[in-house]
Amino acid sequence: MSLLEIKYVPRPPTLGQGSNLDSMILPEAEEVPHLRELDFCVNADFVHIENKYGTFICEPHLTFAKQVFPSNPGDPPPGGTYRQNGGEEEYEDPYVGDRSMDEHYGGSTIMAYDPLFNWDSERAAVIGHRLPIRPITSPSVGTRFSVRILGLNVQAGLVEPVCGTMCLYHAERREKASEDFHFQFLPPQWDGESTSPDTRAIFSVDKESAALCLLVQLEKAASEESVNGIKPAVYTRKDPPTLTDKEAARLSEWAQVMPFREPLAWITIPLFDSSVTGGVGGFGAAGGGISGVGSSGSLGGGGGVLGVEGGGGTPGSGTSPVVDSNGMRVPAYELGGPPVQIDIPSLNRAKECYTDDQLLDPKKKSQKPVRVSMHFEVERLPGPAGGGAGGAGGSVTPQSLNSSGRGVNRARSQDSMSSDLDDVAMVPRSLSVSRFLSGFQAIDFTDMVRAEPFTRLVHLLFVYPQQVALPKKLNLFVRTELRMDDLDIQRPSVEAIFPKERNGPMLRTASTQVVQGTRPALFHDEVKIQLPAAVAPSHHLLFTFFHIDLSLRSDRPKPVAVGYAVMPLAAALQAFKGEVNLPISKDLQPRYLQESTKSRLTYWEEGRPIFRVRTRLFSSLLPLSDRLRDFFHQFDRHMLEAPLPREDLLEAINALKTVDVVVLMQFLYPLLNMLLCMIGNGVETLQVAAFRAMINVVSRVQLELAPQSSAPMERSRFLVHFVDFIFDDLGRNQPPVYPGLSNVWRSLARSKSRGFRVGPVYAEALQMAWFVLELVVKSMDLELAQVPQGDEIARLRLEDEVFLCIRQLFECLLAEVHEKADSDPPLAKSLSSSISFFCYDLISVVDPPQVFELVGLFLSQFVGVCPPMQHMFKLHFLRIVCDHDLYIETPGRGPTEKNYLTTVLLKDLFVSLDHEDPSQRSLAARMLAFQVAKHEYDARYQQPELKLYIAQLYMPIVNMILDEVETFNTLGVIQRRQILVVMLTVVRNLDSDTLLKSWKQSDVRTRLFFTLLQQALVLFQHNPQLMAAGSKPRPPSGSKSGPSKAASPDALLAVEPPPIPMFSDRVSLATNDLLDEMARGDAKAMLEREQIIRKVTGGAVSGAKGSVSLRDVLARSRMSPKDAMALLRQNLPPSASTKLLLWESSVAAWCSLQVLEILEKFSDMAADGLVATDYACMDCLTGPLSVMLALPQPMSFWEPFVPAFAEMLRLHGKAMLDGPPSAAATAAAAAAAEAGGDVGGSGGGSSAVGRGGDMLLKDLFGSLLRQMAVRPEFIRKRALLCLLLLLRNALLHMRDVERLRVILTVALSEVLSHMRLLHSPSPALGPTSRSSSVSSSAGGGGSGAAAGDLVESVEVEKLRLSLEELGTEDKWFQLLDECGLPSICLEIVVEDEGEEEEEEEEEEDEEEEWEEGGSVLVGRRRKKERDRWTWANVEETQDMLLTVVDAASQHEQLMEGLKTSNDKYAIVESYYILAQAYGHVPDLYIMWMLHLCDAHQEMNQWAEAAQCAVSVAGIVIRGLQIASQELVWDEEHLEVLWSICPLARHQWRARAFSSQSEFGASSLTVEGAVKHLQMASNFFYKAELFHFCAEMLALLLPLFRVRHDYKQLTKTHNKIASIYENVEQQETSPIPFKDACYYRVGFYGERFRYIDGREFIYREPRDVRLGDIMEKLKALYDARSPDEEPLQIIQDSRQVDPSALKPNLVYMQITAVEPVVGIGEDRWLGRPLEPPIAGTPTFSCFFFDTPFTPNGKQQGKMEDQWKRRTLLYTQSTLPSLISRQPVVRSEVREYSPIQCAVEIIESRSFALEAEMASQLGDSGAAGAAGGPAGKKDPAAVVAAAMAAGSGPLQLPRLQTLQRLLQGSVALQVNSGVLGVCMAFYQANPQGANPRAKEPEKLQPSELEMLTAAIVRFVVVCKRAVVVHGRAVTEVDRDFQEQLEQSLEDLEKEISAFIPGLRKRASAY
Repeated sequence: MSLLEIKYVPRPPTLGQGSNLDSMILPEAEEVPHLRELDFCVNADFVHIENKYGTFICEPHLTFAKQVFPSNPGDPPPGGTYRQNGGEEEYEDPYVGDRSMDEHYGGSTIMAYDPLFNWDSERAAVIGHRLPIRPITSPSVGTRFSVRILGLNVQAGLVEPVCGTMCLYHAERREKASEDFHFQFLPPQWDGESTSPDTRAIFSVDKESAALCLLVQLEKAASEESVNGIKPAVYTRKDPPTLTDKEAARLSEWAQVMPFREPLAWITIPLFDSSVTGGVGGFGAAGGGISGVGSSGSLGGGGGVLGVEGGGGTPGSGTSPVVDSNGMRVPAYELGGPPVQIDIPSLNRAKECYTDDQLLDPKKKSQKPVRVSMHFEVERLPGPAGGGAGGAGGSVTPQSLNSSGRGVNRARSQDSMSSDLDDVAMVPRSLSVSRFLSGFQAIDFTDMVRAEPFTRLVHLLFVYPQQVALPKKLNLFVRTELRMDDLDIQRPSVEAIFPKERNGPMLRTASTQVVQGTRPALFHDEVKIQLPAAVAPSHHLLFTFFHIDLSLRSDRPKPVAVGYAVMPLAAALQAFKGEVNLPISKDLQPRYLQESTKSRLTYWEEGRPIFRVRTRLFSSLLPLSDRLRDFFHQFDRHMLEAPLPREDLLEAINALKTVDVVVLMQFLYPLLNMLLCMIGNGVETLQVAAFRAMINVVSRVQLELAPQSSAPMERSRFLVHFVDFIFDDLGRNQPPVYPGLSNVWRSLARSKSRGFRVGPVYAEALQMAWFVLELVVKSMDLELAQVPQGDEIARLRLEDEVFLCIRQLFECLLAEVHEKADSDPPLAKSLSSSISFFCYDLISVVDPPQVFELVGLFLSQFVGVCPPMQHMFKLHFLRIVCDHDLYIETPGRGPTEKNYLTTVLLKDLFVSLDHEDPSQRSLAARMLAFQVAKHEYDARYQQPELKLYIAQLYMPIVNMILDEVETFNTLGVIQRRQILVVMLTVVRNLDSDTLLKSWKQSDVRTRLFFTLLQQALVLFQHNPQLMAAGSKPRPPSGSKSGPSKAASPDALLAVEPPPIPMFSDRVSLATNDLLDEMARGDAKAMLEREQIIRKVTGGAVSGAKGSVSLRDVLARSRMSPKDAMALLRQNLPPSASTKLLLWESSVAAWCSLQVLEILEKFSDMAADGLVATDYACMDCLTGPLSVMLALPQPMSFWEPFVPAFAEMLRLHGKAMLDGPPSAAATAAAAAAAEAGGDVGGSGGGSSAVGRGGDMLLKDLFGSLLRQMAVRPEFIRKRALLCLLLLLRNALLHMRDVERLRVILTVALSEVLSHMRLLHSPSPALGPTSRSSSVSSSAGGGGSGAAAGDLVESVEVEKLRLSLEELGTEDKWFQLLDECGLPSICLEIVVEDEGEEEEEEEEEEDEEEEWEEGGSVLVGRRRKKERDRWTWANVEETQDMLLTVVDAASQHEQLMEGLKTSNDKYAIVESYYILAQAYGHVPDLYIMWMLHLCDAHQEMNQWAEAAQCAVSVAGIVIRGLQIASQELVWDEEHLEVLWSICPLARHQWRARAFSSQSEFGASSLTVEGAVKHLQMASNFFYKAELFHFCAEMLALLLPLFRVRHDYKQLTKTHNKIASIYENVEQQETSPIPFKDACYYRVGFYGERFRYIDGREFIYREPRDVRLGDIMEKLKALYDARSPDEEPLQIIQDSRQVDPSALKPNLVYMQITAVEPVVGIGEDRWLGRPLEPPIAGTPTFSCFFFDTPFTPNGKQQGKMEDQWKRRTLLYTQSTLPSLISRQPVVRSEVREYSPIQCAVEIIESRSFALEAEMASQLGDSGAAGAAGGPAGKKDPAAVVAAAMAAGSGPLQLPRLQTLQRLLQGSVALQVNSGVLGVCMAFYQANPQGANPRAKEPEKLQPSELEMLTAAIVRFVVVCKRAVVVHGRAVTEVDRDFQEQLEQSLEDLEKEISAFIPGLRKRASAY
């Protein structure tokens, strides 16, 4: 058998009028060979080569199962439905596994990657790609439409026949554009006769023009008024509207006897002029019919009114699309448009005779309209398939998406024309033959001037009698006939005239209408004549002129001949159009054509030409070029007479170059056949001449249809049609032409290579190389068809001489390709494509060794990496040749090769991947993907053994990539995807033995192989959430930088973006291009629809409110190219969007399943010892597993993954966790080895798993935790089961629960940072979501009013539910059974005795724990609990994780409040919450503490920021001590830090620090400690807490000493010196230093939510007064909506009763408070705040006073004034890590009036004594006995100073002392000490003791306490006056005397109330 089978296909029915040569008048046809060639080209069967363009049989069983990916529970469901059942969410699973996949988990990845794989479109990307065309069976016209006459209505009544014609008319040129279509309407009462069956005519036009219109002419029986008594105007009258019975009877009788007709009316209907009101309107636009709209207006030259009504739906009317037999939707350009119905109410009356050019004459007087209405239907017909530009069969349109989501590829060869021809090739697929061909096919006169080959055999002449000018008026009509000679006048003429009825018999004569009594007589009739095939000189037309007397009352009037005119046919055949004026003779004699006879005839008007006649020639037999006629004549002579060439023939051949190209193209096919005939069997001279002429002809044809400026690579469809369907050596009984063609072209090429002049023909031959080479191949195949065929594929073994000729020609063409690559790239591309397809065709015809020789010759010219242009030629050559049907079956060139073409293809493709030109790399990758996809889709290669064979053929490319992986990594994303999908497809089809052999070759190659699998998982990932919004994962809430992202799953997503915007970068470019076309096509259709409606309605199109049209989308796309594809994707049709999502999800799912399948195979082989197992950490398994779980995976993946994962853990659990140590761990281990000790205190138990295993665990735990917070439940439960299996495996091999918990916490932190934690509550969620509460331990914080009604998101609820189920033992065994796992997977492992002894030894290891015991750190031994797999350990781990989730939710709740209010205090507390929650993870604790420090800095809270820095520095130093990296700091240094920041005293475990080494603990360094100590020093300096600042700098001195960094030591000492200077200035200031102000703030109101009714103590800078904080807090919390009441401030400080407040208002109470140093049990007064001496103390108790009186007033007399003191206790001390603390307890104490008086007096005494002590201490007057003033009691300091001597003193602040003395000793009446005495003592009491004024109100003890306070006050004042007297100079001596006098007076006044005052004072 032969692969390229020759098929003879009968021609389909022609569209139009045509005939064959035998039906024409041709007496001697055999003697005219060129006529037979003409007949052969248009009537012979098509000679078609099956499978020439390749065969592709698509596999029809491809289906895509719906993939359900995990999604956030709050998002819309990804597939299936959800419902609520008792508050629990249930999911209806739509997933149905691929049951057809018995051997594999999923489908082929390349099918999902390229779901719309289209063989045709892929091949179209080849340079110079040749496309098959449908056979050309009709002219290519611009517009084809039909006109159907639906009815004719005569107002007066249809009582006589009405005939008419219809044609196209050009209004500007005033001539007909088509032939006439005749129709007839008969009265209904005429029995035996009926209306003409032909009411539909089909017209065609090249170009739509407003000047083209439809001309309709009516005629009736010729008559006179004198005959029947009825005037012709009866059809125009209005009254009466109808005929009477008598009139009707007369007209009917006359019409039955009158055979001749006269004109009645006419009308022109504009077809394409949309400006004419009431015209056909949008008929000019394809598919642009008008629906449901009527309009009216004048038409043409008549006064008729036209009504338009729609007959079909618009593109948006919702009608069902037309689908052809292949299931493909027929495009609009093939469907045409809906029919448009036209009503003609009246026509123009034809009162006078006229010609065609007088119809629209503006000078012509208009007549009354004829009351005749007509109804038409105009329908646009689709253009013939064979007449278009030539479309490739099997192309995929945007509408051709079937249910499986793929384009419909025909399951046959691409160019198989049998089915097309059976369906009538030129008829669209959607229309039947009968419908398309039914009706009269009117001839378009422009066909004769169209530059196209004739498709039918026609030889017609149209004759139009125009004018007869006889000397008298007669009733004339003209009869026309065709005569062959003039010998016998009585002999009947030839039956060559077409009748008016279609399919009627041919006529001998034809008559015109009757023109009554007019001079000159004008006619507009058309006569259509069939011409003889060979026109002889005797052939002529005879016109006979008749007069008919209509006044005679006879049954049938008889015409009388009045003249004759003769026109020879030769005169009419000289031009396309002609006009001749002929004389009219009165008689006719035999041999009237001879001149002798003409002289004997009698002529009218003395022989002047008084008869004008026009002719139109329409012939495909007779060329209008004399040179072409001469060539036909010489060809006939050559074929019939002389076998040797004559000079005349050579001259005729050379003269063809001057023939007009239009004539050449009309006779192209017979001309080429004649030239090839002479090339095939002529002598060398004739061959060369014919070859040059043929090249010239085809070059001119190619240039005419495909000019260089527009499409230099496009092949002329007419030349393709000739090669594919017309050329036939066998049919014409001629020898094969390929030897002659090859020889003559080889000779020409070799002459050129030798330097001979060959003229321009050689360049033209290169341009048309494809044409000549395809002729050569078809000639070979025609010869091969004659060879007897067997079962095997027959090949033609070329003779050595012929093959040598072809080889030499091939070499010359290759040389031209190299030469033209630089000088003429378009020509080089065309020539390279031509020889590529030549080799492609030869594979099917010629013996393979001969073809391989040509292939090798081509590749030898392009070795290695060539310049881009030449390299592109090589790639396209391989792409063309390897696309052959026999590519897989091709043998090898040598005995060791399987397939020669595959070997060279893979070798050159891999070389191309390293090309410097990106386009060449992209082309090579796409070629590889195309080849594999073609095999995968082809139904011929679906058997397993064939798939395995193909996979083995392509396996070398995988090995090449693994050997040169650097080349692969340099490729772009798209190219890597294509190569990876090829690799996955090849590996999928390989057997286990081949895989095992590949994995055994090299460990490095195997690792690289699994690394490529990881890249495949990332590049083909599918994330519906990110895809829908195009957003990135959200950062951690409220943080500037989240946890360490070194191994975060989101880091895997950081893949290089694709270089071009696409709908989806996961599927192939072909799919994206198709979707782009679909979206833009829909947009264009919508735009056209809007324009049509706007034109009809006359206004703008108003769409739905708020809607955006695709027109706007495209406009925005043009303005923003980056977002173009995203906008188009949003506007894809729903079906396309659904399928795109299906394809994207399928490629991700199938890729993951295939990788899982590969991992299973490798795991089993490694367990069996078949492959090496010394890979560190089993990275071949762990790497892909980590990536796989980090990406979203569908339900179809989790079903096989769980058992596979459990089996991998069982086989390789310990090896997977034995990861290679990190660089930090390796360095630490080396340092410890040198020191001879262990690093970080990690025992033997922790050494079981390396630090690489920690990172793996963190990644896997994080991925599984992320899946545990999603839906559907199917995925969540299986992810939870995998986490439990992994946890069990880790515990069994690590034996370190604490370290494992740290890893879990870090993983959970990363998961929570990318999770939506809160959302607004939805009614659909019901009770499943719970509110997020704020822990009181965190400070209670945040603006509840700003947070709104936010609750925990369903994601958090799912995660919480999963963690709560983690420790539930009973549920797991049921889930194990569902997943097909044995219960032993979770059973407790019983330790043996050896393991117990080992653990007992481990328990003896000493591990220090930090405990607070004063300032001493104690190390003690702790018995280590068993860290093995137990459910108790699982439950503890569960509690720890739930705590972290709660903290994250609380943190998010506080941060959400910041969206509506700028509550900076909530920011601080949100970070503090997380720092507390992550307290057991040093890395996370440090991170959140630094965020807390930044927040404090923004609020200028420098003391709190310094506390954070101190805490971080302490943790870092502690970590360094545990790791033994730096021993410069000891426990005493740490105690200094803990004393400054007591809250930071954490008991860190050694392994908690060591577990952090793999997670980026960069801050646990000495430099980090120095940095944070310096930060703390700077912050303390800004807070003016200089003592703490100096302590921080002092901690740096030991480090600088050890490092011998003297420069830093100098700087640090200088800083400390300057700081102590500030301390001195601070303590010597006259104003006591106050580090901060404290305020009590209470919140009341529902808008405050969680802080409603709570009180806080705020620590503010010392310059913030009460009004300042009131304004600041009001601005923070007064964020309200317009309809809410403003925030109310409670002005007083009394206790607030919430029930007494209005419920719809919010209140805030702010009160200034003072810190309490200490309160004794025996005292009711707290001692006032002392000045800072050794630093600022911390406070946890604060107080404020509220005065009151028993009568309810706040103020009263001193003896009635009470005071209420409120003590507030905070949760933690202030200053602290946060600037506010909640009040946890409060006490209220009331003070009596006398207690208040005692407090007033004692405060004055203490102030005066403290000032003296301070100044005396600073001046040194206290002496050695007194010591430093800050270390002794003030009274002792003063006493010591006075006892030291009586000399003068130097006080630094004398004015301060003077001010205090003046306020104390000055005599005061109602205030001060004297006022107290007057209020509580009796004046001049009886006895030595004072008496109370009101004894019943005072206790004796109270009076005694008041007396003692007054006595002490007097003593202190005396001492102060003495000290002042020793310090004053002479200037202030007068002031001293006044003080002494005032003191004496005060003492005297007090003595009146307290007898013995002086004695008491002396005793004190």
